[in-house]
Amino acid sequence: MDLDVVVIGAGVVGLACAAESAKHGYSTLIVERHESFGQDTSSRNSEVIHSGIYYPTGSLKAQLCVKANINLYRECERADVWTRRCGKLIVAIVPEEQDQLEKLYRRGIKNGVEGLQLLSQAMVKLIEPDIKCHSAIFLPSTGIIDSHQLMKSYLVEAKENGAETAFGVEFVSGRIRNGKYQLSVKDISGEVVEIESKFVINSGGLYADKVAERFGIDIDKAEYRLHHNRGHYYQVSSTKSKLISHLVYPLPHQHLVSIGVHITIDKAGQVKLGPDMDYLNPSIPESDWYVFDESRKDKFYNAVKKYFPALEKDDLSPGQVGVRPKLKGSEDTIKDFIINEEIEKGLPGLVNLIGIESPGLTCSREIAREVFKILNN
Repeated sequence: MDLDVVVIGAGVVGLACAAESAKHGYSTLIVERHESFGQDTSSRNSEVIHSGIYYPTGSLKAQLCVKANINLYRECERADVWTRRCGKLIVAIVPEEQDQLEKLYRRGIKNGVEGLQLLSQAMVKLIEPDIKCHSAIFLPSTGIIDSHQLMKSYLVEAKENGAETAFGVEFVSGRIRNGKYQLSVKDISGEVVEIESKFVINSGGLYADKVAERFGIDIDKAEYRLHHNRGHYYQVSSTKSKLISHLVYPLPHQHLVSIGVHITIDKAGQVKLGPDMDYLNPSIPESDWYVFDESRKDKFYNAVKKYFPALEKDDLSPGQVGVRPKLKGSEDTIKDFIINEEIEKGLPGLVNLIGIESPGLTCSREIAREVFKILNN
């Protein structure tokens, strides 16, 4: 099989890349180890359309997120993908957090986030009577999205423009020869098939570093090694869910390892709390990653009770578990998305997407556009 573009991974970013590739007229194949799309990080998250406030000014995360926040709502409306611009509060729970809140506000202004407002305690009470805090940033452009619908819309777009899919097919190895990539892939029966492609997009998500390694890249030297970080979500009772109408976040942890156990709302109006953060020991098998640890209830309750005092422990029930592909350990500085064509490693036409965690869902189409800016040069 001789192709223009092979996309490895059918999460939300891989699907966006496939849609963008097919739109450009490239013969495109999506290779995905699972039997369907979006089975890992893309379907196990907060489903938030982020604003871009958190990320260092000038970073890819900041630039793409601010742009995506504007474009995604419009594109979802055209594609009939459900969104709701519900708005979000980032709260300073106590007066001692005011300086940090104002620093975050100034970063948001520098990043170009639209409509930011600093609210006093009294002003917060007007829009969220059951939230207790000293002050808050209000972000009117933040919202929620049906991530499954978004992924399906990308897949439909890709297929309508001629892209093909290979689900239940695992990427095994790749090498460049005579200006083209020779890729070996294996189906569920164990049969190995050879594919030839001019370009390869590694959107392997949790395993993007391992995919890069299979092209002969030293992932430690390249600083591509991923750290899998697990996060739990608890659901809130319907009675208490009715008390919340906006997303509510505490101030983020240092280095954005986590943006804190926060309150989100899904399409059905169900309020969720999460995620927490837990770096997985590499010895833990993937089959155990998504087992819910119910011993975390006290931790969640104590974290959120500080700013949502109406919450009772009995309001919480186990929700989902997600795993994020982080490019950092807990003591490192903030790491950006890696979107890199590997020309310097002797692999022109191979674009690695590494560390695509939040705000990857929001930025999925913008990431895909960045990839094709690179490949079309």
